[in-house]
Amino acid sequence: MTNLVDLNLARNQLFNSDAAFLVLQSLQNLKRLSLANNFLNGKLSEAAGNLTNLEELDLDGNQLTSLPESAGGWTRLKVFTVNNNMLTALPDSVHAWVDVEMVGIRDNAVAELPESIEENAGWSKMKRLMIGGNKFDAIPACVANMLELVEFDARKNEIKELPQYLTNCKKLEHLNMGENKLSNLPEGYVSQFKDMRELYLYRNKLDSLPQDIGSLLGLEKLSVSKNNLKNLPESVGDLTALSELYVNNNAKFSSLPTSIGRLSQLREMALRGCPKLKSLPNSVGDLANLKELDIRSGGKKDVCKMPQDVVEGLEKDRCRVRGAVVKKAKGKKGGKGKKK
Repeated sequence: MTNLVDLNLARNQLFNSDAAFLVLQSLQNLKRLSLANNFLNGKLSEAAGNLTNLEELDLDGNQLTSLPESAGGWTRLKVFTVNNNMLTALPDSVHAWVDVEMVGIRDNAVAELPESIEENAGWSKMKRLMIGGNKFDAIPACVANMLELVEFDARKNEIKELPQYLTNCKKLEHLNMGENKLSNLPEGYVSQFKDMRELYLYRNKLDSLPQDIGSLLGLEKLSVSKNNLKNLPESVGDLTALSELYVNNNAKFSSLPTSIGRLSQLREMALRGCPKLKSLPNSVGDLANLKELDIRSGGKKDVCKMPQDVVEGLEKDRCRVRGAVVKKAKGKKGGKGKKK
């Protein structure tokens, strides 16, 4: 047993962490430990810090309210998750996690990360930082030191702006800022993330998107649903790698740019719940790879009109068109349009 490296104790109805680590601390060679989905509650045992060779620790789905200062003893830690607990803070000692590459604290009640991380230039090897579903009102300043950061999930917080220091993270590929309070994206900001592949800005207060969003040439997924957008910039047509576009529930949204037809890789475009969107540019018919187009207005009647030949062309390419009011081609009988 003393040579045990991996131990999975998930879903075992454990509730006393002092008792658990009284046994576990003898496993000094332990590198990977899962205690997920038990009933561990209150403060995690101080004895947990004795497992100094830990590289991965999963504490998800418990009822922990705090971590011990002895957590600083996990100096070899690379992956740490404590999602879906009851934490309000992390101990100052976590700056000692010099090799950590992934930290997940989603769905707790944390409002800030310890200043000790920034002061000691800690977490500099971080690749994935997941802080969604907490009480942050700003992106932690220590993120400025995370030059290797690839994925940052800060959804469902109270964040009002994207700070300039986030642009230090030039390798960022996945950014989730959904369900925050962003009201503005400064021109020239997003263009600094050349490697961005997924950008989620849903459920914010954005009135517009900057023109430089078109510089994200590798972007594959973009969600701006439930904002205050009236349109998308013409530069969106430059996002030629885009496969999914979500603009749902923008009550003021009224037009797509004609450049949308250049999105040759687009497979899904959702504009559901945009009652002011009365028509689409004919260039939509150029989207040969589109498989799902949803323009249902969300009211009693759908209102977005599309030429019959455009709808038929999309359907011929096996695209499902939902919510379109089809306009008959001139010279054909039929009168009023038929809803798709």
